[in-house]
Order: sequence, then C-alpha cells, then structure tokens
Amino acid sequence: MSGSTMVSTVSVREYVEGLRSGNGGYSEEGLRKLNWCGQDLQGCDLRGLDLQGLKIIGANLKGANLCEANLEGTSLRKAHLSDANLCDANLSGADLSDADLIGANLCGANLCGADMNWADLSGANLCGANLCGADLRGAKLNGADLWWANLWGADLRDANLSGADLRDASLSGADLRDANLSGADLSGANLRGAVLNWDQIPLVVNIDATILSALEGDGTLDMADWHTCDTTHCRAGWAVVLAGEEGRKLEEQLGTNAAAALLYTRSGSHPVPNWCADNETALKDIKHRAEQQLAASQLISLEEKENNCLLFE
Repeated sequence: MSGSTMVSTVSVREYVEGLRSGNGGYSEEGLRKLNWCGQDLQGCDLRGLDLQGLKIIGANLKGANLCEANLEGTSLRKAHLSDANLCDANLSGADLSDADLIGANLCGANLCGADMNWADLSGANLCGANLCGADLRGAKLNGADLWWANLWGADLRDANLSGADLRDASLSGADLRDANLSGADLSGANLRGAVLNWDQIPLVVNIDATILSALEGDGTLDMADWHTCDTTHCRAGWAVVLAGEEGRKLEEQLGTNAAAALLYTRSGSHPVPNWCADNETALKDIKHRAEQQLAASQLISLEEKENNCLLFE
C-alpha cells in the first residue's frame, strides 16, 4: 500500500499507531497530510513527534502523551487536553485559546508567545515552564503549579490565579491588572515592573526599614504564623499591619501571602521575600534591605537638596 493511499484510508490514531509500530509506509511527513481537526486522540502516544504548524482544532487529546513533541505554531484552539502530558513540549507561538488543559502536565514546556486566552489550566503543572510574553488573558490558572515559571511580560489581565503556586516565578513586566490573586503563593516571586492596579495597593515607604523599626520597638517577629497577637507577626503579617486599614482590607481580599507580596512590590522591595524562612534568616534579610532602603532615601534627599541649591543660585 502506498503512503498516499494509506494516508487517505486510515485515521490519525491508526496512522500514529502504524508509525509507532515501525511498519514501512508510515512517516512523520505523512502525519502532515492528515486531517487532525476534531479527531478523537484520547490517550494517544504522540511523544516527540514533529507536529509543528498543524491545525488540531477541537481535537480530543485527553490524557494524550505529547511529551517533548514539537507543537511550535500549532493551532490547538478549543482542543481537549485535560490530563495530557506536555512535559518539555515546544508550544512556542501555539494557539491554545479556549483549550481545556485542566490538570495537564506542562512542566518545563516552552510556551513563549503562546495564545492561551480563556484557556482552562486549573490545577495544571506549569513548574519551570517558559510563558514569556504568553497571552493568558482571562485564563483559568486556579490551583496551578507555576513554581519557578517564567512569566516575563505575560498578559495575565483578568486571569484567575487564585490558589496558584507562584513561588520564585518571574513576573517581571507581566500585566496583572484585574487578575485574581486570592490565596496565591508569591513567596520569592519577582514582580519588578509588573503592571498592577496600583491605586488598590497601599504604599508602605521603606517597608523593611519600617518593619525593622517596629521590631526594635515593642514588636516581635514570629515566622511560624501570619499573626500571633497585636505585636507579634511574621514578616508578611507585619507588612499588612503597617499598611493600616487598607492593608487589612487587601489581606481579607487576597490572603496574607499575596497581599504582602503586592505591598512589597508597591513599596519597591524586590523580589518578594521568602515567607517560609526561619526567624534568623528573615531578620537578616529585613536588616539588609532596610540598610539599602535608607541609603537610597538619603541619596534622594541629598540630590533634592543639591537641586534646590542650584535653583536659587
């Protein structure tokens, strides 16, 4: 049977199975001649295949194995990829808009510049994934694992990140306006240059120096709990307390972790501290940042005085 005849008479699943079996007449090039749209490929073994630029719109890929597959520029719009294995897959520039990726494994995947607006990534594993410049507007990322993920410049407007693990994630330059960060873990995240609803986040000037001043007074640092009593808090708890009533409201809305992370970002202290550090480590970092903040403030004051002197000369 010739390759062209085979392509016209078998389904995508049958062709992939023939390719995997090593029988003659099946090739990766032949895959490109098939109609992938709307195909039922649930649980199909597509590991490492070159599917670059294909249209796989609306296909059923639930539980499929796409580990290390090349899906660069591929259209997977409205595809069903729940529980699929996309570990280390190349999805750069892919169209995953409105796709179902609930519980999918995207650990280490390259999603740079991917279109994922309104995609459902609830509970997905995106640990270490590259989402640089990805379009995640309105995406559901609630409960997703984004530990150490690169979200530099990503568009996360209106995205649901509630309960997401964003520890040590790079969110530098990301657009987080109107994103839901309630219950998110932002410990160690880099939010430098992120676009946020700044008018909703109070400013604590020289936040670490202010915390240190409270600790040198009647305050106590206890990293074991957010708040222990009126004068005993962990680092994040102190940030919230020192932000006053606005800080308390932000905490009620987002939880202590995310609220304190945004307060630190608003106050220009980067990256977000490790909220799980022990007392000694946390205090050491507070003192280090406090020294930097006070030195910067003194430099600004000196420059302002010099400028004023020049104006009156």
